[in-house]
Amino acid sequence: MLGLITGSGFYDLPGIEEARSQEVGTEFGLVQITQGVWHGCPVAFLPRHGVGHRVPPHRINYRANLQALHDVGVEAILATAVSGGINPKYRVGELVLIDQFIEFTHGRDHTFFDEEVRHTDMSDPYDSDLRRLLMETAVSEGIGLLDGGTYVCSNGPRFETAAEIQMYASFGGDLVGMTGYPEVALARELNLPYAAIGVVSNPAAGLSEKDLSLEEIWVVLEGLSTPVQQLLGGVSIRLAERWK
Repeated sequence: MLGLITGSGFYDLPGIEEARSQEVGTEFGLVQITQGVWHGCPVAFLPRHGVGHRVPPHRINYRANLQALHDVGVEAILATAVSGGINPKYRVGELVLIDQFIEFTHGRDHTFFDEEVRHTDMSDPYDSDLRRLLMETAVSEGIGLLDGGTYVCSNGPRFETAAEIQMYASFGGDLVGMTGYPEVALARELNLPYAAIGVVSNPAAGLSEKDLSLEEIWVVLEGLSTPVQQLLGGVSIRLAERWK
């Protein structure tokens, strides 16, 4: 089964069949998941901000979300990460296949190992096989997908300052968002292959002459819904064939 975790602007899964919504109980809390079949692949769909985009980034119950996907039988996870573009080469509306992260969050429950000493390797946090499948799908479907980018996770819910973005750029950051961590680390702790598509919705703070506009961001995300779904759907088809 494939797990799909989506963020801002991506709240449903058009064409899902045999859909059934269920509340999954974990020791970290309850999680609402929709299971079904999408492009012939069994899927578990989870909008990370909840129904109606109610949960802010720093309040998302990441441990419950990942544990619930694990418990219903998910074998791999694809996620979207709506981001501001730090890298000047990135244009608004581009898709980036993330391969590294830098974390600047605080106060989040970010590990399953609170009661034991466990050090999880994070040298390559995003699964190479899933990344390869995403690139192959992008090429075959004619979807632009930049291969490789470092995602900086800030805490939110406020946007970053221009000075913070300059600092992130000096550290090698290409994208900035608020939800990619600890999701990726928790997936690794559960041995769940995980890959994320960075969706460039706007230039990061200080990199445009205009103030950040949520209205403009929503317009960009609406225009990207089709290629993102096409990309995720193409990987679903390939995984369905593999898992037969």
